[in-house]
Amino acid sequence: MPKDKKRLSKNAKAALKTLNESKLLAATKAAHAGAGEEFKSSVVTPRTNTTAIKPRPNKKRG
Repeated sequence: MPKDKKRLSKNAKAALKTLNESKLLAATKAAHAGAGEEFKSSVVTPRTNTTAIKPRPNKKRG
């Protein structure tokens, strides 16, 4: 006698739903990615700020 399929848990259903949505989102992004390339400039503009990017100093607390 064949085994019945187990029902999916709520967490498994939610995971499947998010996975399908992310695949759909990725497909739509891929479709729109080629559409906006004519507006992108191929020349890289130099940075206006030539000073080094320094980390923030540790503040004394208390």
